[in-house]
Amino acid sequence: MSHTNRRILVVDDNRAIHDDFRKILCPTGSEIDEAEADFFGEAMPVSEQPEFEVDSAYQGAEGVAAMTRALEEGRPYAVAFLDVRMPPGADGIQTAEMLWKLCPELQIVICTAYSDYSWQEMIGRLGNRDRLLVMKKPFSSVEALQLACALCEKWRLTQEARDRLAETERIVEERTRELREANGRLQAEMEQRERAEGQLLRAQRLESIGTLASGIAHDLNNMLSPVLLSLDLLKVGLPEASGDLLATVETCAQRAASMVKQVLTFARGVEGERLPLEPKYLIREIEKIVAGTFPRQIKLETRIAADLPLIKGDSTQLQQVLLNLALNARDAMPDGGTLRIEADLFEVDELYASANPGARIGQYARLRVSDMGTGMQKQVIDKIFDPFFTTKPLGKGTGLGLSTVLGIVKSHEGFLDVRSKVGQGSTFEVFLPVADTEPSPVVLPEKPANIGGRGQMVLIVDDEVAVRKTTEIMLSQHGYRTMTAADGVEALAIYAERGGSIDAVFTDVMMPLVDGVALSRALRKMNPEVRIIAATGAAEESRKQELKALNVSRVLGKPFTTGTLLAALEEAFASAVTADIFRPVMSPESRAA
Repeated sequence: MSHTNRRILVVDDNRAIHDDFRKILCPTGSEIDEAEADFFGEAMPVSEQPEFEVDSAYQGAEGVAAMTRALEEGRPYAVAFLDVRMPPGADGIQTAEMLWKLCPELQIVICTAYSDYSWQEMIGRLGNRDRLLVMKKPFSSVEALQLACALCEKWRLTQEARDRLAETERIVEERTRELREANGRLQAEMEQRERAEGQLLRAQRLESIGTLASGIAHDLNNMLSPVLLSLDLLKVGLPEASGDLLATVETCAQRAASMVKQVLTFARGVEGERLPLEPKYLIREIEKIVAGTFPRQIKLETRIAADLPLIKGDSTQLQQVLLNLALNARDAMPDGGTLRIEADLFEVDELYASANPGARIGQYARLRVSDMGTGMQKQVIDKIFDPFFTTKPLGKGTGLGLSTVLGIVKSHEGFLDVRSKVGQGSTFEVFLPVADTEPSPVVLPEKPANIGGRGQMVLIVDDEVAVRKTTEIMLSQHGYRTMTAADGVEALAIYAERGGSIDAVFTDVMMPLVDGVALSRALRKMNPEVRIIAATGAAEESRKQELKALNVSRVLGKPFTTGTLLAALEEAFASAVTADIFRPVMSPESRAA
């Protein structure tokens, strides 16, 4: 953009001065040539002199009015030549002050005689400004012309410098904004990375603890199995008083088994049934529990999105997830508050999946449980899913609630997110993948309660003596003949020698040397039609899949009851080999209930 400006304003009460300026700045060729010749010896061609636009004002007020009009038109003056003495109005010094208020960039030349203001007086009035020059009267044509040319060029350079400075400031501001945005993105990425690393470390820590918990649970289940089997045997023929005592022992054993199951749920996840479910029914069930058991000062609000897709899972386990979260929310609001349970559809994209371990691209049903309670600090949030970690007073919590929630959600191929602020409450979000298909639930045929053997031979294989012995006694009392083996090697030797008389094999999965999977594989090679039932205290999912591929009739979880094992044997003998090892086997006691 060109900033060339040769507009000049002359303010003087002497009209002859105006004529002089016009002759100097807007020459016709004759008179100015003589003046040039007087000073330089030869005249400057008119065509080489810049063209100026000169306007006149005869009083200071007229000059201010002319500047105001010029600014309104967007064509300000570059230079003003001001006379000092202009009676009866404002003098040149006052006029300069008024003009600079309108246009600070204006270049001003004060035209003064020796009898007017001194330089010190003018500086005292106007200040030592770089836009002020003094030209003594009388002045020469060349002096006036040089000042006009130089000051108009100074105006142009000043305007260009201002524009360049403005452009530089704009660029700096834009770059600063870009750097600030980049820094914000970098900070967000660093926070996201730290959060992902923290989640990864927590997942690794939980995996290590889970492995330890799985091993402990396996040993405890092996201890509880003979206890529960022995209780079934001891109930027969005992007086009522002893029966009550045994019932108490059985209740305690079952509570212990339930706690071990919680540990296993945290450690490995529990398969259970995987049937199509509507999330709203899960929430409705929790609503009933909250309404019937929670304090009245706890207000429950539910919000369920319309047309929410089905999820695929175990209703009992998922209700346990919501109930555990609701109980924690209740405990976080001892003085009452609002408990909110919501359900909606959430789309996980590539960016979200990369920042949240366990998340995969696709649609999820999001179940959100939030409270207005005390909230948690970050260091507490990092530990809440650790087993046996609790912030509740001694005796008020086991520390397994949230670890169980995590295990169930992971076993359903979902993931969790937690947000909390001290004094503002907590929000737990459970993400469960929506169901791709809607399979029909598997229904097992009813079995009579009085099941038992008819002299069939069962080979019992278990490295735990107590489990092996109590299982042998129990099956013998229910019409079966038995043989026992302490490990897979001994079992293979017995089957190789007496396989023709063995009708079924009941084996533990986790054993030294030859485990249950290797034993089943070897038995299948020896006799493809052999009936095999397995039991485990904490088998990994991969091991269960291997057993399924080997057509093992059932995989029972330890500790198992008499009714559960008898029902599994009954079904194995009734139908040769069943491929589905994950359908639950119900005990006669459960059927009767």
